[in-house]
Amino acid sequence: MADFIEYKLRGANDIVARFRNLSQNMRRQVAVPAAKDAMEIVRADAEERAWRIDDPKTWPTIAKNIVLVERKKLGEEMGAAYVSVGVRKRKKGQGGGNTFYWWWVELGTEHSAAHPFVRPALEQNREAIFREFISSARYQLIKLGEY
Repeated sequence: MADFIEYKLRGANDIVARFRNLSQNMRRQVAVPAAKDAMEIVRADAEERAWRIDDPKTWPTIAKNIVLVERKKLGEEMGAAYVSVGVRKRKKGQGGGNTFYWWWVELGTEHSAAHPFVRPALEQNREAIFREFISSARYQLIKLGEY
């Protein structure tokens, strides 16, 4: 089960106008770093929330496995920058350990209540994500000499 959230950028008319004039390659050079910078806010908040939920007495640690991933192939197919935040699967003894059970914590089961940490991190930071994306996109455009 996956939740997808789509944002329409409003209030950023100057960025949108400049985006339309760029080639597909230049758009990716602006959008991907901007999306990564924006989603870093979600990753940091999800990690903080996971530390609060996770049992400190047990070794596998969900918070150490929360990562930000650019999904290049999916982004190219959709013609967009596709960046996701989630929990990486790792082998026993690596990183935060094998935290295969993370989705049971996030979504709950019939026997245990849900303790979401990724979805609230996204929902409660929407404005900050938007501001960071616009700011970072402007910076990327300036860096490329297109602003």
